[in-house]
This record gives sequence, structure tokens and C-alpha cells, in this order.
Amino acid sequence: MSDPRSWKSRARAVLVGLAAGAWLSGISALAAHDWYPPWCCDDKDCRALSEEAGETVREAADGWHLWDGRVAARDSAKVSPDKKFHLCEEAMTRAIICFFVPPGSS
Repeated sequence: MSDPRSWKSRARAVLVGLAAGAWLSGISALAAHDWYPPWCCDDKDCRALSEEAGETVREAADGWHLWDGRVAARDSAKVSPDKKFHLCEEAMTRAIICFFVPPGSS
């Protein structure tokens, strides 16, 4: 028969690991939104675009053309501090509130 103290030690280690993972996940989710200006994001309107999910962006003279046909105007784009494209949109109308582009984008 196994030692009950050994089982308790393993269970405690698993719980500590799960708690640490949950804490780190929360921190990274929080950090993902901490640089968005408050006037354009309330922690649910903004997100990084995922090219793997088909969310592509093509730069043109009039702005950035999104995969779904919308255009983010060139004069309204802001520089993204994490070097990724980010879209902030109104949930119901999908109107673009803010659009962030990687540094060096024209």
C-alpha cells in the first residue's frame, strides 16, 4: 500500500501547479489589454489578429484592407507596441473603433 503522505504531497504539487498556471494565464490575458487606450477598448473590444485563423491584412494606399472587406483608414491607424495587428471593433455593428499596425507600416 502506498504512503498517504506521498499521495498528499503529489496532490499538493499538482494543485500548486494548476494554481500557478491559472495565475499566469490571467496575468498574460490582463497584459494583452493593458496598453490599449481606454477610449477604444473596454477589455472586450480589442484583440490581436490571427493570420492562422484567416484574419489577414493587406496594405494599400487608402489604408489596411481586412480579410472581411472592411478598410481601416490610414490616418486612423495607431502603432502597435507588440508588433502585431490589433483590431478594436464595436460588437454589434463591427464598426472599427481602433486599428493598430506594426511599427514600420507606412
